[in-house]
Amino acid sequence: MFSSVSWEWVTVDAHPFSSSDFGHGRSDGRVRKELSVFIHCTELVNRPGRGEGLQLAIGSAGAHSLWRILQTELPVNQDVLVTLRAESALGVLPPLDLSVIPEYSHKAVSEAYTRVMNVAYRDSPTSVVDQCRNLCAVVGAQWLFHLTGNKKSLEDDLGACITAVRDHFGEKNQRLVRAALEAVNLLHPRGKENERQRYQLREVSNEDAELALHAAGFVLREIGWCL
Repeated sequence: MFSSVSWEWVTVDAHPFSSSDFGHGRSDGRVRKELSVFIHCTELVNRPGRGEGLQLAIGSAGAHSLWRILQTELPVNQDVLVTLRAESALGVLPPLDLSVIPEYSHKAVSEAYTRVMNVAYRDSPTSVVDQCRNLCAVVGAQWLFHLTGNKKSLEDDLGACITAVRDHFGEKNQRLVRAALEAVNLLHPRGKENERQRYQLREVSNEDAELALHAAGFVLREIGWCL
């Protein structure tokens, strides 16, 4: 049975390099100290798959960071060693390079980009997909306007934007950009109850949201609008 307190008074060996231990030890070289209680996270080891793939929050409810458990090990000393990956859009969404983005596009692209960064790994998967779709639509429209000068492209939704990219570059060019945009566009209906019922789709998952993030990041890299 574990104690309910997080600190306890215990007798330990005096630390050879701790000045606070000097002169306070007993004749056998041990000292009394109040130490934090450490308990092995055996509950995690006993979970299916040792908890690998689960999300872990570090911090308090008001200020925390999210991490993904990649691997859980039990070394010889029986400590529970957990390898984590930060759940952050940093690195997934590359920083915008405003020096190459047309100045008239700065505001629209930056605002759409910021909205994605604000919801990534923090909000629901549906919100992440929605904001990634908005970013892809804004970037695609602004990119096409820069290339063609056609202001109508600024009014296009993502579906029309994908068609416009194909019409401008031809069927065999920019196929990966179109595929990335199409992936985000096809994920969008999964967040709408009526669309899910109509097409018998499953709900948006965290993995779907991560796919949308990577696809949006790919588009930014492919058109050269990021650092």
